[in-house]
Formats: sequence, structure tokens, C-alpha cells
Amino acid sequence: MQDFCRMARCRGRLLPPLPAERLVSGNPRGDYRVWPNKGLKITFPVWFKLFFKNLSRKSIWGGPVYAILPPTNWVGMLCREVAAFAQAVVANTGVIRGLVQGLRQKHVARKFGGNGMVAVFFLAVLMSWGVAAPGGALAVPSANEGLVAQARQELGRQNYEEALGLLIKARQEGIKTPESAFLLGRTYRAMLKYKEARGYFEEAVRLKPGYREAQLLLADTLVGLDQPAQAIPILQELEASGYEPGHTAFIMGLAYFKEKNYSEAVQYFRKAEQEPSLAQNAKVQEAMALAAEQRVRDAKKTMAEAIGLNPESATAGFAQGYASILDRQLKDYQRFRFTAYGGFDYDSNVSLQPGTTTGFIRPSGKNDVFWSLAAAAEYNLMKPPGPMALWAFYGYYQNFHQKVTNFDLWSNTAGVVPSYTWSNSRFWMPCIFNYSDVGYQPYNTSYGLAPTYLYLITPKIGVEGGMQLAYRNYWFPTFFDADQRSGGVLGGTVAGYYFVKDQEGYVQVRFTYERNWTNGSNWDSNLYRFGLAFLYPITERTKVKVSADFIMQPYDNFWFNGVPLSSQPKRNDNIFIGGLDVTHKISKNFEINAHCYYINDGSSIALYTYDRLITGVQLAYRY
Repeated sequence: MQDFCRMARCRGRLLPPLPAERLVSGNPRGDYRVWPNKGLKITFPVWFKLFFKNLSRKSIWGGPVYAILPPTNWVGMLCREVAAFAQAVVANTGVIRGLVQGLRQKHVARKFGGNGMVAVFFLAVLMSWGVAAPGGALAVPSANEGLVAQARQELGRQNYEEALGLLIKARQEGIKTPESAFLLGRTYRAMLKYKEARGYFEEAVRLKPGYREAQLLLADTLVGLDQPAQAIPILQELEASGYEPGHTAFIMGLAYFKEKNYSEAVQYFRKAEQEPSLAQNAKVQEAMALAAEQRVRDAKKTMAEAIGLNPESATAGFAQGYASILDRQLKDYQRFRFTAYGGFDYDSNVSLQPGTTTGFIRPSGKNDVFWSLAAAAEYNLMKPPGPMALWAFYGYYQNFHQKVTNFDLWSNTAGVVPSYTWSNSRFWMPCIFNYSDVGYQPYNTSYGLAPTYLYLITPKIGVEGGMQLAYRNYWFPTFFDADQRSGGVLGGTVAGYYFVKDQEGYVQVRFTYERNWTNGSNWDSNLYRFGLAFLYPITERTKVKVSADFIMQPYDNFWFNGVPLSSQPKRNDNIFIGGLDVTHKISKNFEINAHCYYINDGSSIALYTYDRLITGVQLAYRY
């Protein structure tokens, strides 16, 4: 303060040094006073002249002016505010500097007479409020700067609640700055409050146009809020400016992915891979975009490359899980599939399975053991494999009973299945032909069409709907017309799935309705089938399936047994089919299955009432 007194000028004379305890008076315009440990105090008239006289001097401006303070009263407080506003305005616009120069030339004093100094004072205040404040150019008081600095440190330590409190306090006590708005946005993002974060990032960009860091986080936040269309223009501006090209490209890829523009997403993720810190994450996202385009083989290859970049990272762990899902999807795009199995079973009451294309004939009432063989081959006629597929298939099944050979079944099924797969749904339409022999005699021929659509509402919840149109022609002879079974079938099915264990298992609820129109009055009926199934992977190789089907089949007419004038009730069947399967994968292509099924038909016609238990094992090969 003593040095400053030496520099301050009044009426063109250098002020003498003042001892700490000395009171200097006699100046008609005011007194200079110095008190120990309190700095220089200058009465208002002298301070005001010193302030404006030295305002334009670069040697004084920016430091000493804040040290010259008027007495501690309302005038002093007002002058402190003027000093702060004026410093900001002069630093940015030079408006006050011009006013001071005009004052020194006494133009203002002449115009306003003896009140010229007061006029300039209030004009300076008005100009400070009108020019400096809206532009955001005001300096942040040091106390607020300290709060913001503390908040930045707390944010770095991940103490988000503390950082939030400090930032809110700083904004309440001081001036809203782009940095404080930006830090608030970062804090709310870290707390997963994206809507609040968006508002503060927008404020930071508004207060400071071209604030690239805030623009980048604003765009990323918009993508997180599922508003990629609003993020893309911001990202395009960042891309044009060359700011953080790797991060900008990565967020741009995410935005295009959410817009379902997967080809553009792939291109931007590949650009982001040039940034070493983003390479693994960008490759994982690229693989997911390729999978969404149904380029499953390319996605599998890219995911393997992502894992290879850092096999021990958390990202690699996620990638390995996703790669297993791609392996399952890859089977859908494999052009050729083949399955074969052989089995051995015990049947407590030999018959044909109800509800199948081969239909049902009277149970034998005998138990037996039988061997069974089956094979199925499928080939995709579409090349290259993609979302559109046209599968041609053939299936074979045959069993050999040891004693009841007249129930030996030989079945052949062929057809085509056009299908289309989207990212979260699939449509397919089996067109099926079946021919079966029972007891080495022609039994039936059937033709069927079954369009079906499966939609995944979420990765864990799916719904399925379909219809069935078929015609069945039975070859075995009948003794009276009422027993003719050939006819048409029209039906529909709806099902719901809840998937578990990354879609390796599920809970299924299914309802099926069929209307049977036949050539004989005995077989016209409605069929209502309620099904429950639960598939659960106990281990990576072992799965358990439990199923239960409840079938109600009321027939339209009174049963006719071929004897005229005999009285028979209407036939009404209530059927239960329960099953338990345990499958264990021995190797990549081989698996073994143990199963047990129980069937009960409670029919109003005694001829068709029976119980049946089937248990057995199978060895299967899958390619």
C-alpha cells in the first residue's frame, strides 16, 4: 500500500509517503487515511477522481484499482460494484475507457455542469449492467472460483453429491459461467440423470458458442436419451472442426445405430477404431451393427478381433458373451444342416401319438420295446446367406417294435420354408408334405401350410402367432361312411416366451385351436390345446425340459359304431400329455437324451380311453 501511495497522483503532484499511524488532512476534496492492517482508505471524492483518472493507465489498470477502496459505507459498496463492472467492460469493449477520456477533456463536465462527475458515475453503472452482464464477460469472484475448483476436485474423486452441492452454491452466490454449467452437466451425467445433464450442457454451449467439450458431451447425452436425430447435427459440426475425431466418430456411430442406419454406423465405428483407447469398444459396436444388418459371419469375425485386442478387459468379457449369441445366430445362416439320431424306448400301451399328422388309431393294449431312427436335412437355397432364406428340407422317421409290429411307423416329410429375419423378429412359413405307413401299409398323406411370426418385445420377452391350413387323406379302409377321417384342418396358435440364461432357456405358454372338417360324421370336431413348457440350462452342456399339454376335443355328432339303432353319446376327449427331457452335450456335434412321457385320454367313448407311458434314450448327431 505504501508503494501504491507513491504512484497515485492528485492534481499532478506525487503524494508523500504516509506513516502507518499518521492522519493527513487539509485536502478540501477529502482525507487520506491509513490504519494498521486495514490498508489505504480514501474518502469518496478523492477516490472517485483517482479511480477514473487512472482508469486508462495500463500500469495501474487490472491491479491497483482494486486496492483503492473508498470508506466502508454504502458509497464504498457501490463503488466496489462499479469497479468490478467497469473492469470487465473495459477489458472487453473499451466503453468506459472512452468515457474517461471524455471526462479528462472536460466535455462531459461542460455538458452537465457541476454534476458531470456524478453523471459519468451513473452512466458507468448503467453501461456496465447493459453491456457487460449479458455478454457473460464478468469475472467470477475469487470465492466462487474456489467453489468451482473444489467441485472439480470432488468430481475427479467421484464424489458426485459433494460436487453437486458446491456447484449449486457457487451459482447461487455468484455468476453463471459456461464452466460451472459444464461441470454441473458432467456431475448429473455421472449420476445417470441425463435429462438434467442435457439442460446444463445446452446452457454451457449457449453461454460459450463453440464450446467443443460441452458439445461432445451434449451429443452423447442426447444419444443416451434416445434422441439421436438431435445429436447428429452437433456431431457433424464437431467432425468438421476436427475436434476429438475418435470420440466424435464413436458417438456418431452410436447415433446412427439408434437411427437403425447400420451401414453408416459401421463406417463411423471403423473410424473410431483408429483411436487406440477406443479400438476395442468400437470393434464391439461395429460387430453389433454388422449383426443388426444380418451379416452374422462378419460380426463373428469382428467380435473375435475385439476380444483379441485385450482378452482380460471387461469389454472382452461382454464380447465373449455376445459371441456365443452370434454362434447361435450363425446356425440360422448356415446353408446346410443335418441331424440324425437313434433311440431305444419302452411303451406301456402301443399306439400312435394323438395330435400328430399321422393321427390316432385304437390303442393296442399291449406293451413293447422299440428301436427308432430319424434324420433331417435342410439346405438354404438363397446365396449368400442373409436375412432372407428359403430352406428345402427332408425328414425321415421309423420305428421297429419287437412284438407289436403292426404299429411300426415309417414317416417321410419334405417341403420348403421361406423365412425372413429382422433384428428382433422372424417370419417363416413351412409348406409341408407328409406321407406315412403304419404296419407297412399306406396310412395317410397330408399337406400343410403354417405361416408363423415371432417378435421379441425385449431380449427376454417374445410373442408368437401363426395359423395352420392343412388337408389330411387317410388311406386305410373303413367299414361305414361315418368313420371316414379324411378332411381339412384350419387353426391358429398364439404363444408367449420368457427367455432366461441369454436365451439358452425359456418359459413358454401356448394356445392352439383347430377345426377339423371330415368326410365322416364321427370325426368332425374342435380341438383346444393349452401348452406349458420350461427349458432350462443347468450347465453349459446340460439342459432340462419339462412340458405339459392339456387337450380338450369335443366332437360335433353322436358317435356311430356301425350298428343301426344303437345309442351312443357324443364323443368328448380330454387328453393330458406330460414330458420330461434331459439332454447332455457330449461334444461339439454329439448329444445324448433321456426322456419320459405320460399320456392319458379320458374319452366318453370307452374304446378310446387309455393310459400310456414311454421312456427311453437317444443318441444324436448335429451338424
